[in-house]
Amino acid sequence: MKYVVTLIAAVVLFGCSEKKVDPEKLNHANALINTGNFEEGIAQLEELYKTTPDDVALKQSLISAHMKYGNYFMYNDTLAPRVKYPNALKHYKAVLRLDASHADAKDKANQIIEIYQMMGREVPEV
Repeated sequence: MKYVVTLIAAVVLFGCSEKKVDPEKLNHANALINTGNFEEGIAQLEELYKTTPDDVALKQSLISAHMKYGNYFMYNDTLAPRVKYPNALKHYKAVLRLDASHADAKDKANQIIEIYQMMGREVPEV
């Protein structure tokens, strides 16, 4: 019985502990995003996510980064629709892959899809 309790305790302590991302790396990637260097920041966050997918702070940072970059494209009036809409849709869909219930990403992705449908164009696969 003593061995069973020890085994259960070991599983609980070691099996349930989630790996955390290096805070310095996370802060650096977030700083890139916050200064408008979206591509490099997202690339770093995605690389970190490969090894620490259970880190809640990292996942939230990645969601936030994709939303910011999607919004950059969506609301940038200097970009042509053929540039802004597929790029924005790509990032909103990235958010939805991370969090399928993200209401803002759903709304914005659906808005872009409706724009394509109103124009009689095929929605790009992104």
